Amino acid sequence: MSASAICLGLCQFLFMAAVAVGIAFNSLVGKQLAPSPSLATLPFLGMMGATAALTLFMPKALSRLGYRGVFILGASLGAAGCALATYSIWFESFALFCLAGALIGVYQASALYYRFAAADAVDGPLKSTAIAWVLSGGIAAALIGPMIGKNLLHSLPVEYTGAYLAAMALCLLAIPVFACAPLPKRQAAPSSAVAWWPLPRIAVQAMLFCTVGYCLMLMVMLASPLAMAGCGFHAGDAASVIQWHLLGMFAPSLMTGKWIARWGAPAVAWTGVGVLACGCLVALASPSLLAFHAALFVVGVGWNFMYMGGSTLLTLIPEAPLRSRLQAINEFCTFSAVTLASGLTGWVYAQLGWQAILLMGIALLAALFASQWSRKPALQQA
Repeated sequence: MSASAICLGLCQFLFMAAVAVGIAFNSLVGKQLAPSPSLATLPFLGMMGATAALTLFMPKALSRLGYRGVFILGASLGAAGCALATYSIWFESFALFCLAGALIGVYQASALYYRFAAADAVDGPLKSTAIAWVLSGGIAAALIGPMIGKNLLHSLPVEYTGAYLAAMALCLLAIPVFACAPLPKRQAAPSSAVAWWPLPRIAVQAMLFCTVGYCLMLMVMLASPLAMAGCGFHAGDAASVIQWHLLGMFAPSLMTGKWIARWGAPAVAWTGVGVLACGCLVALASPSLLAFHAALFVVGVGWNFMYMGGSTLLTLIPEAPLRSRLQAINEFCTFSAVTLASGLTGWVYAQLGWQAILLMGIALLAALFASQWSRKPALQQA
């Protein structure tokens, strides 16, 4: 494995460990600070909205500052966002908590390119392995991030502030790693003259896998702490469930790259569609703590298959300028949809409940399967 992929895997760990705190507690803090329960997930919308807004500008920023400059700037703003979140919780400011989410969203926008940076450092079939290695950095984050949040939940007089200060420290630790890492040079920003429309069929398939998988996973993930609170479980229980969810998201990366190399990215991504649907069915079956753990773990595995498959399809586009532009368009489409989903999740949960979110997810996956079935055989050859 290349030194670049190893360093980026470490930075993925630091990023995900920091974000795990926000995932576990964001909607709970939002519900505590918001003027209405329907706005509980609005801070997460700010985070995803900032990510979506920056994705289209990221290729130009990378061509001007390089991977190193953009990654260091992103981690710095992530640390600032965690510090502002701590301040906003201490002084009970919902507006500042939403702004903190936007700053963390900038960090996330830069972190999206860790996997593409790793892929740029290698050739051919090693690209899926490099992407898998970077995403596998989330395995340790799944184990450590929620544990940090859970243990520091009550460490300071104001609940949650200790956890967000720990997240800030994790963001800061990534900066010296980026400063020393052997990162590849970023290719020149794509010219506006690059013809990307109509979208290549392989790009459409990749974007659907990434967008649908991410939206559904996020809706279930954001609503689960609220649903658990409604069932009488505590914030520590939510952190434990998110821990297993993150483990499901990233642990398969140890094998997903090999499976993609053997059976192809489309086959692995379609398997993810089925696994995600199974996760929603498990959650529908029971409101027990065990069911929450199992469902969120399975949903995470399904996301991994869909996201890895879609990301790998994009790296197979041979023309470098077109590939760079389509990667940016993919990130924009994915996180624009995710922004909408994160904003709606709190409202849907408040109005219709946990079961409605799960049924919506199953319907979305069924629609994806039905709309793409006729194209599947052709894309298997991609």
